[in-house]
Amino acid sequence: MAPALLFDRDRVDELDSWSELPRLGSSSILWIDLEAPDERELETLVDELDLRPEAAQLLTRENDEPYLADFGSYLHVTAFAPTESRELCRIGCLVSERWIVTAHDAPLEVLEIFRERASGSGATGDLDGLEFLADLLEWVLHAYLDAFEGIERSLEDIDALAMQGEVTSQEKVLADLVQLRREIGRLRRALTSHREIVLALTRPELEAIASSGSAERFAALRERLEEAVQSARDSREAVVGSVDLLIATTGQRTNEIVKVLTIASVLLLPGALIAGVLGMNFRLGFFEDPSNFWLALALIAGIAATSLVVIRARGWI
Repeated sequence: MAPALLFDRDRVDELDSWSELPRLGSSSILWIDLEAPDERELETLVDELDLRPEAAQLLTRENDEPYLADFGSYLHVTAFAPTESRELCRIGCLVSERWIVTAHDAPLEVLEIFRERASGSGATGDLDGLEFLADLLEWVLHAYLDAFEGIERSLEDIDALAMQGEVTSQEKVLADLVQLRREIGRLRRALTSHREIVLALTRPELEAIASSGSAERFAALRERLEEAVQSARDSREAVVGSVDLLIATTGQRTNEIVKVLTIASVLLLPGALIAGVLGMNFRLGFFEDPSNFWLALALIAGIAATSLVVIRARGWI
């Protein structure tokens, strides 16, 4: 059975078993975190927390969007948090005034970090269930921000390669940018889908377990949510900027190639013209002297050398 954390004012105790829950005072709160809970654990939850069976089943229900259900003395909230690989993981929560239960299918770094921070200094036990949930959801928003930050770091690496001219395969880089753009869109849609439940948690209809403090926390959380959505928009624009930079560097590389070909044409075209004129089938005394062949070659080489000096002097190469 998964351990639980009991916060009592500024003290925290880890309970090896919550099959017999301790008495929870006005300055204590219990957090039970379940990873892939089985039927036995759900049945124990129903018995110890006096839950309705359907409320416990909601913890493991597969759904694609955030969800909120009011059971009077406690709430069910479903949220989605990104993992280290930026895959979305569902977090089911049951929240009462003095306890909170979370359930998820896979390990979540954001919950481990929140556990460490919540177990540190501070009177965590003085929080009610919704205030504790607000803190937890704020860490979920941090996970989204970290995901967008990771995407921007990937974009910076691509931009650096493009600006240094070290992109070996433009098609591969474009495929990577398309993949990042899709990830941003997926994360942004998941993030904005939480707006409805955050808004609902700020309303007074939840007065059975809500307080003015929790309402203020969710109002602040709503602002943080909009900041995270703006971060998603910034990441999306950064992808567009990376595509523009890649196109610009590709165009610059093309210009360099065209410049080399143009300079080669400038150096070789006069010689080709002279050779073409001298190759005409006219009987002139000029062609009777063999030494004029070397004179023509010297003229062609002199024109090419002069052109090269002028090009270097102008800074074209």
